[in-house]
Amino acid sequence: MSNVAWAATRLSPLRLAGLALLWWALAGGNAWAWGVPVILVTALTMPRSGLSRLRPLAFLAFLAFCPLALWLALRGGVQVALLACRPRLTLNTALIDHPWHCLPEGPGRLFMASLINLIPGTLTVRLAPDRLVVHVLHLTPATPRHLATLERRIARLHVTEKELD
Repeated sequence: MSNVAWAATRLSPLRLAGLALLWWALAGGNAWAWGVPVILVTALTMPRSGLSRLRPLAFLAFLAFCPLALWLALRGGVQVALLACRPRLTLNTALIDHPWHCLPEGPGRLFMASLINLIPGTLTVRLAPDRLVVHVLHLTPATPRHLATLERRIARLHVTEKELD
C-alpha cells in the first residue's frame, strides 16, 4: 500500500469526525489549537478498529443497542444506590457462570465482558472460551435471563441473523 493510500484510510472523514467529536466532548468545545494536531496524530497512529468486521447494518444495530446500555447503567446505579442507603445491607452477592449461547469468540465477547464492568453492581471475573463468570452485587432470579438478553443484543452487532439461529 502506498503512503498516500495508507494516509487516506487513516484520515477518513468518519474517523476524523469521530475523533473531533470525542475531543469536543473531552475539552468542552475548547482548545482546538491543541485539538486539531492531537486529532491528526491520533488518526494516523491509532490502529484500525474492529468496526470493519461488523456486519454492514451494524450501525443501525448499535443505535438500537444504545438505549439498552443506558438503561442497564441507570438501573444498576439506582439499585446500588438503594442498597447503599439501606440501614441494613441485605446483599445477595454471587458469582454467575454464563455459558455462551450465540456470541462467537472474538470482539463481541470482549465487548460484553467490558460492558458488564460498566454496569454498577456487576463485574466480569473471567472471560473463558466456553463461559463468562460475572460477580453480581445483588443476585435476583432474573439476572441470568438479563445476561442472556444482553448477549443476544450484542450478538446482533457482530453476527448475521442466520448465524443467530
